[in-house]
Amino acid sequence: MAEVVGSLDRAVTRDDVPQVPPPPAGGAGKGLLKRIDWSRVGLLVGLAVFTIAAAVLYQIFTGLTWSEVHNAAGRIAWNQVALAFVATALSYGALIGYDLLALRHVGARQVPLPIIAFTSFISHAFTYTLGFGVLTGGAVRWRIYQAFGLKPGQILAVGALTTLTFWLGIATVAAVCLTFQPSALAPLDGLAPGLNLAIGLAVIGGVGLWVILSAIRPRSISVGDRTMPLPGPQATLGAILVGLLDTVAAACALWLILPAGPDAGFASFLVVFAIATVLGVISHVPGGVGVFETTLILAQPQIPAADMLVSLILFRLVYYIIPFTVACGLFGAYEIRQRQHSVGRIAKAVHAFARPIIPRVAAVAVFVGGVILLFSSATPEQNYRVDILSDVVPLPFLEVSQLAASIAGLVLLIVSYGLVRRMANARRLAVLLLIAGAISALFKGLDVEEAVICSIVAGLLVLYRDEFYRQADLFSVRPSFEWVIACLVAVGATVWLGFFVYSNVDYQHKLWWDFAYNADAPRFLRATLAMAVVAVGIAAYILMHPSRAAFDPATPEELETLVPLIDASTRSDAHLALLGDKRFLLSASGKGFTMYGVQGRSWIAMSDPVAPEDEIDAMVWRFKELVDRNGGTPVFYQVTTGHLPAYLDAGFSLAKLGEEAWVDLAKFTLEGSEGRRLRQARAKAERSGATFEIVPAGEVDTIIAELEAVSDAWLEEKGNKEKGFSLGFWSSDYIKRYDQAVIRQDGRIVAFANIWRGADKQEYTVDLMRYLPQGPAGMMDLLFIGLLAQAKSEGFAWFNLGMAPLSGLARHRLASLWSRIGAFVYRRGDRFYNFEGLRAYKDKFKPEWRPKYLAFPGGLALPQILMDVTGLIASSPRRALSEETS
Repeated sequence: MAEVVGSLDRAVTRDDVPQVPPPPAGGAGKGLLKRIDWSRVGLLVGLAVFTIAAAVLYQIFTGLTWSEVHNAAGRIAWNQVALAFVATALSYGALIGYDLLALRHVGARQVPLPIIAFTSFISHAFTYTLGFGVLTGGAVRWRIYQAFGLKPGQILAVGALTTLTFWLGIATVAAVCLTFQPSALAPLDGLAPGLNLAIGLAVIGGVGLWVILSAIRPRSISVGDRTMPLPGPQATLGAILVGLLDTVAAACALWLILPAGPDAGFASFLVVFAIATVLGVISHVPGGVGVFETTLILAQPQIPAADMLVSLILFRLVYYIIPFTVACGLFGAYEIRQRQHSVGRIAKAVHAFARPIIPRVAAVAVFVGGVILLFSSATPEQNYRVDILSDVVPLPFLEVSQLAASIAGLVLLIVSYGLVRRMANARRLAVLLLIAGAISALFKGLDVEEAVICSIVAGLLVLYRDEFYRQADLFSVRPSFEWVIACLVAVGATVWLGFFVYSNVDYQHKLWWDFAYNADAPRFLRATLAMAVVAVGIAAYILMHPSRAAFDPATPEELETLVPLIDASTRSDAHLALLGDKRFLLSASGKGFTMYGVQGRSWIAMSDPVAPEDEIDAMVWRFKELVDRNGGTPVFYQVTTGHLPAYLDAGFSLAKLGEEAWVDLAKFTLEGSEGRRLRQARAKAERSGATFEIVPAGEVDTIIAELEAVSDAWLEEKGNKEKGFSLGFWSSDYIKRYDQAVIRQDGRIVAFANIWRGADKQEYTVDLMRYLPQGPAGMMDLLFIGLLAQAKSEGFAWFNLGMAPLSGLARHRLASLWSRIGAFVYRRGDRFYNFEGLRAYKDKFKPEWRPKYLAFPGGLALPQILMDVTGLIASSPRRALSEETS
């Protein structure tokens, strides 16, 4: 069973073969024959034959109705179709023999058998479907065989020999069949059985004569200076065997698809099939379309026209279209592999171009896939597909598939937003749901289109899996308002569509329990209920299982590992790490860390990373990468001017938060006119009975109860709750770590502050400060004067008095909106916080003011980030203390 690969004279007269000069014209008739383009004549003949065959088929099928065709399709045994695929595979396997015989005949034994099989399948699949064997199958052989060292002349000879052996094989098989069943063609040619027998014997005799002559003396054909040996007895007998196997397998493929076998049996059908194949090849119509079908229908009048039509269409699909599709894929893969370097460069360029938009494209595609599954659950299935399913799929399986497709569609709507955020778990869940949706679509109604769409989208997510790397909890991300509306519209449209489609179905309670293959309305009701239950379940899960993994502070054991890094840092604010309300990201070298907390979607790092100077820039990127993987918003709170280029390079915007007061201890003095006001303040406090002292950390345990009483009184008087993250709060374990500066009055502690010291005597400061509201006048002046004098006596360079929030913000009309709002609050917000008074108090120590900034992604996120920072500062003590007690 094959289409001719190309006639011998056309195959061997290519550009690389020297052409024989034409003999002198022998007359007007010969000149006319030379001027005829026989290739066009062949096309015209093929077109004429096809037109005649089409007209005959039209006459045969003109009386058919769609109902008859539908019923004929229903009578096909689909398990027999599966066997037809097996027969098709055997037929294409037999065709390998033609290429194998031709290659061995020309001495090309270097081509491996797997390559021969690969080439044979592709070339024959192309030729069968497209025709024009020289341009299709011949081109495939030329492309593949030349890579294995075959010369152009050898490849052309292989194509020509393949054609010859095909004709020897198919003609002999047809003749043998005609000899054994001479009456099988009577309905077609109208000849007597004896005459058909004579034709068959004549063909067999001709082949036998050729075998004898070629055995006596090998034959060859010459064109120009090239000579090609013709098939000998072994090649001829091999071609007959291959043709027999090919034809029997191909005939079997069609025989199995027929709804009922012809009355005369398979032998008679094989005769008709072989003759139909020969006529199809002779017609030069691609695949013998029309001619092959006409021959079979006219020769088998006992088979109903509708059954024959359905079977022939299905045979074309099984034997031609599907193998051709597979061959295209294999040949494309071969070409890509041969050009893998060029293809690789192109693929990398396309991949690089697509990467930035893949998450959004995937999110839209998944959302659309979910909508398709939902709409499909709301509309009735096509009856003929359900009828097919009813033969192979149990009803419970179909019902479950309908529910599964609906639920998968709903969850895909929810998952799609996680894909925009590049979440890895959203991608994994989407792939599973798409695969489940594709399978469910097939088993609920043979919805091949839906299955293909779901599979393509799943493939897209698998191909670009590296683009979805964030490890955040899917349900911890706040969806946008637009996305929520889109989901509600999709679900609402599904429900409306279902009730609209089934508006002619009277609602009854028993519909819920109506299970049947064609019970579409009850299945829609059950699917709607299932979607509602799943939606409520997801909502309940989100409410009862908030994601807290990223919020939990570090354990005490983790904190202890950081103590050496904190002690080695010149920055005093590194001690904020020991509050127990933060998490930490270590540097690649392990010599530094970034301390941070999480509030909402904001991941807020406290100040600059605590690390050697040459590692800070890399740590800014490291923290941003961590936040990006978890789908959050990176923020650095209270960063200094020393590393602003690192934040700008990382894409952050800056907003000024205020200024920090730094006292140069080398210039600080209580002597002379410069220190007069400070001496007076100290004297005033001492006259009230106040004294200053430093209690070492080892002795703090003896006064911890007094310190806690002062702290509690201060909180009660101020009406404040503890705040943390950027400043200290009361924790006995935390307070005991540090020396305490205390103010006593008559031996009783009335004020205290815990002391932070930076390494290399660079920075000295205090963190937690508390005092009794009824304490002596000037006690806080005495506390700071004593601390400054102590720091200077210990040899420290700077004393950090802390921030004056919102001070130093630009008031110019061209300044940023945040700067102008902050400056306004600084001037007018005294009823909420004594901004200007705090700045004035610190100014009397003659400090150097250094700005501090908020580094954030920019855009309109600033208000939400400031709210998150405020919330984190307010909630940090509660988190730390709950972790401590747990």
